[in-house]
Amino acid sequence: MAKALRRLGAAAAISLGIISAVTVATPASAATTTICKSSPVPAGYVIIGQGSAASCPGSFPNTWTITTPSTTGPTVMCKISPVPAGYVIIGQGSAASCPGSFPNTWTITTPSTTGPTVMCKISPVPAGYVIIGEGSAASCPGSFPNTWTIRLP
Repeated sequence: MAKALRRLGAAAAISLGIISAVTVATPASAATTTICKSSPVPAGYVIIGQGSAASCPGSFPNTWTITTPSTTGPTVMCKISPVPAGYVIIGQGSAASCPGSFPNTWTITTPSTTGPTVMCKISPVPAGYVIIGEGSAASCPGSFPNTWTIRLP
């Protein structure tokens, strides 16, 4: 019985590690750091997780892990963080590293400048882009149809 519990604990730890690795994975070029929650999130950064540090004030969890979102691919961020200008939401998900009830993450990206981009309707259409279609995606919130296809004119 004890051996089975140890295996279960190890499997849970591995699973959580995989979930954390997936949810906070960012491109190598991104600047990722940890700040105290008492500090404002710098402009141009998004929250990708929370944690705890004895060096920060307040009760645990009392830190944010922040990063600059990728300009060449998707970034998974916590929904508690505002979506930066120039990015669109392409999906939602869940991560134990983010606060709030599931689903508690957005996947964001910069829209293509050379072709169409499918985005969730919950995201504002960026300036200069036009809607060329409507569709449905299980990864986006809301009832179907819940996506726009956008492009530059």
